[in-house]
Amino acid sequence: MNRGNDPNAPETILNELIDFLSHAYKVYEESVAEATFEEFTSKDEEIEPFHHASCVRFRIRRRLSKNKPPGLEYQMRPLSNNGVYAIYKERSIRFYKGVDGHAPACGTSQAKKDFYQQTLFDLPTKLVVIYNVTKDGLLLGLDLINPKGVVKDFETPQVHWSISIPHPATMQSGASPYAPQPDDLNKEIRRDDSDEDDLDISLDGNGR
Repeated sequence: MNRGNDPNAPETILNELIDFLSHAYKVYEESVAEATFEEFTSKDEEIEPFHHASCVRFRIRRRLSKNKPPGLEYQMRPLSNNGVYAIYKERSIRFYKGVDGHAPACGTSQAKKDFYQQTLFDLPTKLVVIYNVTKDGLLLGLDLINPKGVVKDFETPQVHWSISIPHPATMQSGASPYAPQPDDLNKEIRRDDSDEDDLDISLDGNGR
């Protein structure tokens, strides 16, 4: 099915938000590498996932708040526990650490549960970006997710779609990241309504 003209299509929304998401991608590259080295590698310590995630969140929120490129207009909103929440082009975007390539469970957080609730027929105003890391603290990439809802509080939420955010180095100025091209390795849409255990969730739902 050709969804090229569908305003709800993941490619359409990704292209609409690509300037901000590319900036966020660069910020995550810097922040994850810095947190890994300064908090663990330089001290010859094994990476502890919850502390690593907290260090990343702190650096991400600080950089996104203070280092805005000229002409890129977005607003940051405060969240507890150094949560990362941005408003860009009238869309609310929350950033979380991915759990096996999925958004984290809401746990006991009613606010996160409400944010995950969204119908397919509405233009998505609530989006999630997850960053994926290895056990060694290396950034694997970022995904943009359109959440659908929560079935069980301590299982990953259902989603309408998930799409990989292309690395900024692969982007050409003014080019669409999902224009039809042969051997386009960036285009990978995952439609997944399955639920898996969220291994990075804490009892208060803030393990990101």
